[in-house]
Amino acid sequence: MSEEVKNCQFCGEEILAVAKKCKHCGSNLDGTSDNDADSSKPTTDYGMFLLAIPVVTTMLIWFWVSGMNMLQSPGDTLTLLMLVTVLGTAIVAAMEASKVGMKSDRKKGTYSATAWFFLIALLWIICYPVYLYKRKHYGLTNRLVVGILVALIFIGSWGIMNSAIEQKKAEIRGNLEQMQQQLNSLGR
Repeated sequence: MSEEVKNCQFCGEEILAVAKKCKHCGSNLDGTSDNDADSSKPTTDYGMFLLAIPVVTTMLIWFWVSGMNMLQSPGDTLTLLMLVTVLGTAIVAAMEASKVGMKSDRKKGTYSATAWFFLIALLWIICYPVYLYKRKHYGLTNRLVVGILVALIFIGSWGIMNSAIEQKKAEIRGNLEQMQQQLNSLGR
C-alpha cells in the first residue's frame, strides 16, 4: 500500500499528503491556527538570551575588568568571562535546539542539540552566528545580523582589554627591571 507524501510547507520535511499537522515541526497544515498561539512558531525561543549573554559580558569587560588593578588579576577574570560566554551560549543554544527538535540534516545544514553545543563551544566565533541563522529552519527568528554584530563587539572588546592588560604587564616588568638595575648599580 503506497501512501502519497508531500513536503511540509513550514519545515520542508516529508509527511503524508493527508496530514493535518506536521509530525516534525508541529505546524497546522490545514490553514487553521490555535486561538492561544500561532502553532507554526515554536513556543521556545531563547534568541534574546543568546544575544544577551555576550552583551552582558561585554559590559562586564568595560565596566568591571577595566577598573581592576593588576593585583586583582584582570587577565584571569577576562579569561573566565570568555569561558562563561562561550559555554553559556553553547548551553542555551543546545537547550533551544533540543526543545524545538533540531536534528542533523545536511540539506538544511542543521545539527542535533549535542552537536550544536560542541560546535559553538569549540568554534564560537563562527558557529554562534551560524546557529542564530540556522534556527530559522525550525520556525525561530533569524538573528544572524545581530548575532554577528554582538559577536564582533564582544571579541573586539575582549581583544582590546586583553591587549591593554598585557601592555600594562609589560610596563610593570620594565619598571621592575629598571628598578633592579638601579639597585644593582647602587650596590656596586
